[in-house]
Amino acid sequence: MSRALKKLVTGCAAAVSVGAVLLAAAGPAAANTERNGYLETSEFGLYYNSYQGGCVFDLMSSDWNFFNNLFVGPEDCAGRNRVTNDDTASYRNRDTYTWKVATEANLEGLVGSLPPGYVGNASLNFKNKITSATFLD
Repeated sequence: MSRALKKLVTGCAAAVSVGAVLLAAAGPAAANTERNGYLETSEFGLYYNSYQGGCVFDLMSSDWNFFNNLFVGPEDCAGRNRVTNDDTASYRNRDTYTWKVATEANLEGLVGSLPPGYVGNASLNFKNKITSATFLD
């Protein structure tokens, strides 16, 4: 093999190695963190307790029916492993979109809007009655 060809092969191998390292490093950061029990940037959270207390049900995409969803999070968070449907008391919107919540599946029943940055307790009309949520783009 010529000297120039050896340099080319070595250079290509190094570039592939660097690319693999960069992809591996980017993997976890690009992972979907929705519904992991931790409210991160770009997510909408529904909390088990008032004042954003207890476990959080964190969404990045619409959920038209909470019947099969559970609150998850640290072992000591209030509400852990309880069904999310009709069991949320407060919200926090860390998304850049407005979110709508509803008291029935498929965004039926009473519907409320929560703008980006909103943090607060559910009103009496919504506390422990929310069944679905979606965002508006």
